[in-house]
Amino acid sequence: MDFSERRLAHAAALGSTHDSRIASRLLGDLPIYTKWEHAHRGLMRTVALQHRDPQRATAARKVAFLSLHRKAPFSYLREQRVFGQARRRLVGALFGNPDYAHCVISEHEAWLCSTASLMCTDALCREHFGDSVFADALRQYESAYEEYFRAFCEAQLAQATGGTTALQPLLPYLRYQLKVIREHLLAGAPEQSDYTDLQSLYASTGDTQPMRVLKE
Repeated sequence: MDFSERRLAHAAALGSTHDSRIASRLLGDLPIYTKWEHAHRGLMRTVALQHRDPQRATAARKVAFLSLHRKAPFSYLREQRVFGQARRRLVGALFGNPDYAHCVISEHEAWLCSTASLMCTDALCREHFGDSVFADALRQYESAYEEYFRAFCEAQLAQATGGTTALQPLLPYLRYQLKVIREHLLAGAPEQSDYTDLQSLYASTGDTQPMRVLKE
């Protein structure tokens, strides 16, 4: 936990980078920071409880995946600029929460905390465990997971209005391929992962292009 707190403080001092903005926002909001500290301490405990460094490194990889997946919903809303009724429909489809405003606020906090945890865990893997191979491979996985989650959300939005998308029938296959890649990365064998099939599927359906702004 001390490592993560130092990493946050270091990131906050860097200036105008993405990491510094995340760290500064977290450190500048005591209630959210307290939530993050409690949750992140629990995640780091799963690493510390392992008896040897190889097992600790594997546990840290699992934390990285958990954090990456948890930040995905709000990342999609934020990066694809989903507003208005489209946002309400998607939030309802993803979470089934009748309190829309509370759910969006909660997801924003989860995004901020999970992004910070991912940043700290990435540094832990690189600097403490010397696992830069995994950390570099995780960047590629993150890009592939964002593509999948975007396709998933687009399918949810289409279904809400009685439509469909080109990738909707392929979502179970894409999800399975990502599971296989995760297993390779957790096993310390990222070289076994092949993203070619995933990228060819996105390209064949035109889903590697930036999405339109979704408002209504």
